[in-house]
Amino acid sequence: MIYSEARATIRSGDILAWSHRGIKSWHDLKIWFVRMFTRSEFSHAGTAWVIGDRVFVIEAVMPLVRIYPLSKLGDFYHLPMQAPWKPSTEALALSKVGHKYSQLQAMLAPFDEPPADDLWECAELVAAVANADGINLGNVYTPSAIVVAAMQRGAMLIYVENQP
Repeated sequence: MIYSEARATIRSGDILAWSHRGIKSWHDLKIWFVRMFTRSEFSHAGTAWVIGDRVFVIEAVMPLVRIYPLSKLGDFYHLPMQAPWKPSTEALALSKVGHKYSQLQAMLAPFDEPPADDLWECAELVAAVANADGINLGNVYTPSAIVVAAMQRGAMLIYVENQP
């Protein structure tokens, strides 16, 4: 599906995921290492936030949690979650913006639960936001574990081509 068609189907609280295949830069190599350590098909996950006529992703990336226009992030996977997106969920998600990202926590995610701190990695943030809406995605915080947990809850994995 192309982004211009998918855009109207994306709701706040939906999960977005990316799979990164090629190694053409230092950034690509770092993503490959994270995927290797996390044993994850997917390299990144975020939560959709729809406000006004815009679709954003709330995501934990280097160096911090940010809000970014989804249309600027390339091809992705959309998992509709039927999340209620309560005001308290939105408040929680927005309260994390600006917190620091932890690459170490991202690499250790398959082996241990993250410490209770203000450092975030992408899957941990997605799970925390979903949990605020009453959606339990488990306690393994890798992008692939989040995608699998969402699919086990009935979410369909939809590939979206984000054409310019």
